[in-house]
Amino acid sequence: MTSPKRPHLILALVCVAIFAGAIDLTVVSAVLPRVMVDMRVSIDTDLGRAAWVVSGYLLAYTVSMTFMGRLSDMLGRREVYLICLGIFIGGSVLAAAAGSLDVLILARVVQAFGAGAMVPISMALVGDIFPPERRAAALGVIGAVDTAGWMVGHLYGGILMRAFDSWRLLFWLNLPVGIVALALTWWALREVPQQRASGGFDWLGAALISASVIALNVGLASGGDLGSSDFYGERAGPPAYALPLVLLALALLAAFVWAERRSRYPLIDIMLFRERGVAAACGINTLVGFALALAITNVPLFINTRLALGNPGDADILRRAAWESGWMLSALTLTMAAAAVPGGVISERLGPRVPALIGLSLALSGSLIMSRWQAESSYLSMGLELALAGVGLGLVIAPVAEAVISAADAGRRGSAAALVIALRLVGMTTGVATLTLYGVPRQDALRRAGAVNPLAASDPAHFLMDVAAQVIGETFLIGAAALGMALVAGVWMGRMKDEG
Repeated sequence: MTSPKRPHLILALVCVAIFAGAIDLTVVSAVLPRVMVDMRVSIDTDLGRAAWVVSGYLLAYTVSMTFMGRLSDMLGRREVYLICLGIFIGGSVLAAAAGSLDVLILARVVQAFGAGAMVPISMALVGDIFPPERRAAALGVIGAVDTAGWMVGHLYGGILMRAFDSWRLLFWLNLPVGIVALALTWWALREVPQQRASGGFDWLGAALISASVIALNVGLASGGDLGSSDFYGERAGPPAYALPLVLLALALLAAFVWAERRSRYPLIDIMLFRERGVAAACGINTLVGFALALAITNVPLFINTRLALGNPGDADILRRAAWESGWMLSALTLTMAAAAVPGGVISERLGPRVPALIGLSLALSGSLIMSRWQAESSYLSMGLELALAGVGLGLVIAPVAEAVISAADAGRRGSAAALVIALRLVGMTTGVATLTLYGVPRQDALRRAGAVNPLAASDPAHFLMDVAAQVIGETFLIGAAALGMALVAGVWMGRMKDEG
């Protein structure tokens, strides 16, 4: 494909919509309590249903990636991208005008269906319009924008709510931004030649992988039910449907692989995984998502627990905790986004192995240091440690994406790009489930084992904070173990490049 005259302008314009869609992945978490009040939803009886305002978006966001990238291979990037942007705008309007919780959940699913597809399509578009020697840096930009969006969503929602006290405004703002992005992107892409892959669409593969993702997300997310009771209460464990759904997801995944190997026009080219570099990059991406989810969940958990135990009776403590957690998380997320572009530049010059190994080493070091957090840890030291991990994780984004997308043929870049993002989200879902399935029972065990600890009687708040810090430290060690495995996989990624 002939490179367009303004590839960087095209990159900037598609990033606007990506950022808006990524923000909406997490923005509602900051305003969900107000949504429930406005819609007169009971926090006692309908909290699980209200949670689908958040989880429904994540689920649709992930599912749409699994096959919309392939559609862009077949129908052309421009048409599918603009359609998906239009779907996101329409879903935003529906959400802003929603009169009931069910309508809001539906609107969020529509939003996410459009937003999730834009990321892999944009990554495939970068593969089309940038030559190989400039592709990794451009992919780093998309990775940085996507990461920054869904990482600052909570803070963005909190600031707008503080200033305007209207959750509907969050969705109305997507309308002018989306329309301007739609018009400018159509203008910028009008002269870009559109390649269309021959062949048909793998409907069976799309159905199997979508069902597998849905079962996996719902099954793993059910682990969050463990944390629904009081710190001192009894927890019966995950619901009965959790394990069967996870097993069903694995069975569906096996069926998907079987179907893809026999499909004339597979949704994902399974042959890609025969290249050790591609397989390693996919493994790294999943493990990075796993470790990242532990970090972004542990930070607010640690801060909320410390402030709540240290300030009993303070009615404003939850708002303060949300505010401080948001700013502390920015030490991780903003450095991660900032390091994504240099990671791409280094990958262009030295190959994907070097930035991947450097980044994973830094992230591993950060996780090991964070495992030593104590009740007395200062925000300064915590922020520096989170920044170290963030730089490391950011350096990995572009190299693993470039390794997968560059290995795919031009007619398969959309599905390859979708694979990159979907695996990271699967890793994040698994990370959150690990935190609840391991952390909650471990916390209970330590609390009961410490019944004979004199500190439990003399200073129960300090004792409970020590328990929470120990559990959080142990989950950071689990994340470090995952990053250690990713570091080993990074060596394999380099070997493939050398051999090829």
